[in-house]
Amino acid sequence: MGRWKEPPDNFVCPYRDHCPHLEGLSAFWMFQEYQRFRQHEQEHWRIREAMAAEIAGLRDRTREQAREIERLRAENRLLHQRGFKPAKRAAAVEPAASVRKPRGAPRGHPAWNRKVPENIDQTVHVEAPLFCPHCQSATDPQNGGQTSYVQEDLAMIPRAAATRYVHDTALCPRCRRQVIAPLESELPFAPIGPKAKATALYLRHVLRLPYRKINAAMKTLFGLDFVAASTLGFEKRASCNADPIHADLLDKMRLGAVIHADETHWREDGRASWLWYAGNESLAVFRIDPRRNSEAAISLLGDKLDGLLVTDAYAAYNAIACERQSCLAHLLRKAREIGEELALILQADIAAVRFCENIKTLFQEACKVTIPSARTEQITLIARLRAKLDALCKAPLAFAKAETLRKRLLPDSPEYEQLFAFITHLGPPTNNHAERSLRPLVIFRKVCLGTRSPIGSHNIALFASLSQTASLQGSDILHVFQLLFRPSPNPAHDALFGSTDPP
Repeated sequence: MGRWKEPPDNFVCPYRDHCPHLEGLSAFWMFQEYQRFRQHEQEHWRIREAMAAEIAGLRDRTREQAREIERLRAENRLLHQRGFKPAKRAAAVEPAASVRKPRGAPRGHPAWNRKVPENIDQTVHVEAPLFCPHCQSATDPQNGGQTSYVQEDLAMIPRAAATRYVHDTALCPRCRRQVIAPLESELPFAPIGPKAKATALYLRHVLRLPYRKINAAMKTLFGLDFVAASTLGFEKRASCNADPIHADLLDKMRLGAVIHADETHWREDGRASWLWYAGNESLAVFRIDPRRNSEAAISLLGDKLDGLLVTDAYAAYNAIACERQSCLAHLLRKAREIGEELALILQADIAAVRFCENIKTLFQEACKVTIPSARTEQITLIARLRAKLDALCKAPLAFAKAETLRKRLLPDSPEYEQLFAFITHLGPPTNNHAERSLRPLVIFRKVCLGTRSPIGSHNIALFASLSQTASLQGSDILHVFQLLFRPSPNPAHDALFGSTDPP
């Protein structure tokens, strides 16, 4: 069949408006409809492609939301499980061939016995019974023996001892008034003596009783009755001598070779404040500040320290010029929490799970490592630990929380140089000391819900510093409180550091 011939120039089809091959339709109109339908088809394809892209994006978003929902459910289950103790499972029956460790102390372990008092206040002799207390039969005292034991009990005082002080006065020619010479055991013209006031301070700041319960305890145990507000007066009088001692503790703490620091929230008259702690194995300093920033950290620790500062990763401590050790226990806890959350996710990131396990193993090894004494061996140990850490943090992770933890441990992060500083400074790798020191006041916060005024906050921090330092120094805090009512703070300062013995 031959090729179709091209129409000649200026050709006009006589059937243009009424073509017999198109069942009488106009060929020109059919061509216009064809063009229009082609444009519509292209538009429809563009709409289909856009809808397909939108559907694909919605599917990706749905999958991402499903993963997020699963992560939140895992986090919710983890938070719920932390509020309850795990259920105890029945112990599996072990084979007869296995040998279980017997319960109790090992064989040959010395028995624990209560220490016998060195001084016996009184000896009471009791005659042998004439009848058996068990079967009521007559006994034979001639064939009996003798037995003895030491029993400790309280020597209760039914009432407070009231002492009348009669002073001979003398005229001071310079002051032009009568003066007396008070004894060390008295407070001139005070209706309550120093021992009772020290006991009230002990009940408040060591046993941490509310003011009204202090009043009830003093009345019940000693028959000494005073209003609850009197304890506030005792604190005001004792704080005059306690303030310079607290300032001295602050100066001594800043000169320590190792300093632990931490903070926790506090409420002062319903407003948010912060309880700060700084100390070591021999000193403890507390301060309640409405700020939680670098200015509050500098006011407690100073702008420069010569020793090693052990803290968590809080950025407020970055303003202090010092060698710093980041608490490895916080990083261990963070890795453990991420691992527990990943364990509750069905399709968890295997790389993130492996990363958390390896990080826990590495930091546990670092906490248990034996620090060598030679400087070169310390540097070698740090290099070995850092090489392991760099290998673990080399690849990025898909799980967001694990990736955040990984970025904290990279060489370009500010925390990297603080991970193993304890090796060269022979210090602790964790900040557990600060957390244990804050724990008593945290429990007290749950009872009293905070303080009502800046003076109350100052007294809490002031006497907590003295009582905990006395505990670390092995001093008698009740004796220290009693000496705070002297005219000078020096006797209480000496007793706090063991320079004087309690009476």
